[in-house]
Amino acid sequence: MITVSPGVRQFQTIHHWQHPYGPAHCLVRLHLPDGGPAVAIVSEIRSNSDERRFGLHFPTLADALVAALPPGIDVRPEDIRWVTHLGEFSSYDAIDAPEDFLHVVLDWDGGRYRGDMHGHHIMSERDIADLRNDVSLAPVPDVLRELGWTY
Repeated sequence: MITVSPGVRQFQTIHHWQHPYGPAHCLVRLHLPDGGPAVAIVSEIRSNSDERRFGLHFPTLADALVAALPPGIDVRPEDIRWVTHLGEFSSYDAIDAPEDFLHVVLDWDGGRYRGDMHGHHIMSERDIADLRNDVSLAPVPDVLRELGWTY
């Protein structure tokens, strides 16, 4: 689903990908501003089993997402800024947990992403607002319902 706000388009989907331990899924909101880099905000949702969380397998998830982008989403993989989004929607064990955003540093080698936890850092609310060009981010449960997903 693609939504449009002034100055930015956003593609949002429940992204299904192959984790090393089996099928996995997450919420992806890809912000495509008129100017500046694309920003992929990837929210871990609790309907995944614990062993299939993206964690250290984030490059595999990113590769699968780029390969699955529909026509009309014209973005170069090396230009995407990656952010993980965690909160009470991420785990049944995280009820009332605050939301955290983590900037994920990935390198694109021309065919796939590479990266590990080196260079990743927790983002402040201001950092994430700046990265999203101050476009509001709807609560994860609301977006999941909008996409027809129950978690």
